[in-house]
Amino acid sequence: MKLASRFEHMLLAILDELIDRYDRNPDYHFIDTKLDLLTGRDFGPEDAWYQRRETIYPWIQGRALEALAGHWRWLADCTILPAAGRTARRKKLERIMTEVAANMERLRRKNHGRMFFLMTEDGRFLRMNEQARPEPLAEIPGDANFSDLFYSKGLFAAGAVLGNELWRKRGESYFRRVVTAILAERFVTDQQMFDPKNPVLAVPGKLLQGPKMIALSGTALGMHYGSDPAYWERRGKALLDHVFRYHVKLSETPADLQHFDFWEAVHTDRTPWRENGKLICDPGHALEFVGLSLKNLLAVQTPAGKRNAAKLQKFYADFLRHQFQIGFAPGPGGIIKSFDLVSRQPVNTDMPWWSLPETIRAAALTFRFTGDRSVAEIITRCSHAFFDGYVRPECHQMAVQTRSAEGKVVPVIPATPDADPGYHTNLSIIDALPVIRELDL
Repeated sequence: MKLASRFEHMLLAILDELIDRYDRNPDYHFIDTKLDLLTGRDFGPEDAWYQRRETIYPWIQGRALEALAGHWRWLADCTILPAAGRTARRKKLERIMTEVAANMERLRRKNHGRMFFLMTEDGRFLRMNEQARPEPLAEIPGDANFSDLFYSKGLFAAGAVLGNELWRKRGESYFRRVVTAILAERFVTDQQMFDPKNPVLAVPGKLLQGPKMIALSGTALGMHYGSDPAYWERRGKALLDHVFRYHVKLSETPADLQHFDFWEAVHTDRTPWRENGKLICDPGHALEFVGLSLKNLLAVQTPAGKRNAAKLQKFYADFLRHQFQIGFAPGPGGIIKSFDLVSRQPVNTDMPWWSLPETIRAAALTFRFTGDRSVAEIITRCSHAFFDGYVRPECHQMAVQTRSAEGKVVPVIPATPDADPGYHTNLSIIDALPVIRELDL
């Protein structure tokens, strides 16, 4: 079976499971991906507090809204469903997006327009203490966080495809505030830590590239659906310029790094964040940046924006290949979690699922941007690694979250215990599908 067909069947299986899980609990009004992908069973009262249905992750709800909006658009081009099947699913998605957005907006109003990583069903924010127990959050740090970022994009996307001008404008306004905070370095990560090998808690003075990278998918959304597309083009350029200036080696300095090296964090003086002699690259994030930056560059509409984008065409394929060479472990088939750019050695050899589909999107959009057909090999290698090592047919073709350096599935939580609601996996593949078909892979 061709890759395009395999991926379409995967997309549809995951979409149908998201719809079925939502409909079986009609009073819940949250996207429910609370299942153990190692066993296929739902999390229940016997599981940890952070896995149960009463613990809500606004990251997941925001990602789900954006993903469902993306699936709504994809269904128009789905080749494995008759027209009636496409129409029926679109109507279900419209209902689900409407109910979830209404519920989340009600809870956001209770919290003065903000979101946070952990939340109860009635909208009380929580943090995880040093004993890994929940406790009330006294105050949200910073002017924006990842929950604000994911949810504002999700509301913006859902409002756009639903034709709900109130939610589209609210989402756009909310996202505008988040991007302003990101560019002013008033963004503070709200992620809580489930994996000691993956330190994610906020550190004063440690400025991350992550929010700039993730916001690039939203500026692309703004160029398509925003009230002022030229504004979002300028915001996208500012984010892109910042990452290339401070997180990528494109000049002679730092002298001890290789050309195109990409690092996660900088100090407030914008020098690379070195700790214990290490400068950390997350290869998955670097590859995700390639894809989301290209999503942004391919959306520009003004003559000036197109001229600026054209200047970058000459190096994007080499930029992609450099990150892939650092991150891809060909034996087990996956992208390692972290790499030290100083010693040129892996630090965390665990391989989360999400970086493979993100890399497939990155390679597909690199082809679309540069015309370089050689990146098809990256698409093929990542696709086979994903299907062979991560996708579980017995779990509705959803992917296990993490594998070890030996290729074994391990119970490591990269970000949330909730499974991916079609965000990293499906949205990446939806963006890549036209190229996969064109290349006849």
